Amino acid sequence: MPSEERTATARALQALAEGTNAFRAALTTARAEMHAHVESHRGAERDRAQAAAHALGAFAAGRIDTGRFGALLADEVVLSPESATLLTACVEALDELLARGDALFVHRVPSGGLLRGKVDAALAEVGRAFAAARVFQAMRRSAAPVAAHESMLRGFPFALWSRTERELAPPMVIEVEGADLRAEHLVEYLDGSVRIALVVEGPASPAPLVRLIAPSVLVLQTSEVAALGALSGSPGPAVAALLPAGCAELSHDPRAGARLEERLTIGVAAATAPAEALGWRSARQARDERAQLDALAELCRAARDVAVVVVPPVAGDATGTSEVDAVAAWLLTQAGFEGGAA
Repeated sequence: MPSEERTATARALQALAEGTNAFRAALTTARAEMHAHVESHRGAERDRAQAAAHALGAFAAGRIDTGRFGALLADEVVLSPESATLLTACVEALDELLARGDALFVHRVPSGGLLRGKVDAALAEVGRAFAAARVFQAMRRSAAPVAAHESMLRGFPFALWSRTERELAPPMVIEVEGADLRAEHLVEYLDGSVRIALVVEGPASPAPLVRLIAPSVLVLQTSEVAALGALSGSPGPAVAALLPAGCAELSHDPRAGARLEERLTIGVAAATAPAEALGWRSARQARDERAQLDALAELCRAARDVAVVVVPPVAGDATGTSEVDAVAAWLLTQAGFEGGAA
């Protein structure tokens, strides 16, 4: 990858540092709690075994499993070997995620690859943290281990995340070639607090994210890395694309108001060069994206231009005829009829 693109990715990650650091801190805290729980049970099991061995004396040597015997005498719930193994696996899963560092949040779509597949895999990897938390809580409640627990720790897809887990999702930086940028692949992941920054390399469709504009989704197309910082403050799902020159620059921010003209700002329109087929996107689809953006811009412009005009009252007879005539004359004048009503 060219050096300027590596720089763009690094700066994008820096712009999202608040979210990635918070997620890492949560992993560290959860890992410490899980590790302490596992070690405390291991210590308790050793103590019970030693106490049982001392009580049984030499008679028990080689004949009685003092660990199991000690568990029979314990007041607290004892972890089964299977539960202890699963708890250890939970700690190891968090260790692996923490060891990945920034690589946990930065991913690249291979040339010709599917954006959906990369995002799905990236979130499934992050989901291992939520799976570890679920399994840990189940073991603490003395639930019996099931086969699904082990598979969850290997990968926990976004489709299975709870509402709370989706709100805790860390931001992602995805490197993708413009020819492979199929924004519609992101729709199913724009929920909770999922935030995706796309670093787009090479030629791209002029308005690739216009299809993602929805009332609760922050959508940003920009050529300035610093603008990606807007994703960190987003209370809901957000997607941004760092695009090459010639593409439209827009911001759809749900925090700006309830109406579309308040939320949508188009800073730079797409270049007027003919839309061409690019990768998965046909020329017709590219034209539709540009036309949709133009239509939205015109709609917002018209809404902002609406003004309320107050016509001063005019004295007249009791029926109000003079007032009506005055309003009619004013309307005709506004329409270009200099003489007013004939």
